[in-house]
Amino acid sequence: MAKQWTHTRQALQQLRPAVAAAYLTRLAINGPQIYAKARTLLAQYPLQDDRFKIHMINYLRQTLPGSMDTVYEALLQDIMADKAQLEA
Repeated sequence: MAKQWTHTRQALQQLRPAVAAAYLTRLAINGPQIYAKARTLLAQYPLQDDRFKIHMINYLRQTLPGSMDTVYEALLQDIMADKAQLEA
């Protein structure tokens, strides 16, 4: 996942500890697949394209537990901030 996770950490801090722990576990397990999906989408759409964002949010909703739009948005911001790693 993103090197700093700045936005994601802030979003997780707003959650109850048990819920945050569940998300962290899923992120650790699914992180490589999330980045692979982002790379695949980048091959189709530019990073700033709304279609990239929409597809990534939908993928995160399918991949991670619950309905936590604030966490999904934070993850998307961190993924987009780590553009160099995505293009590597």
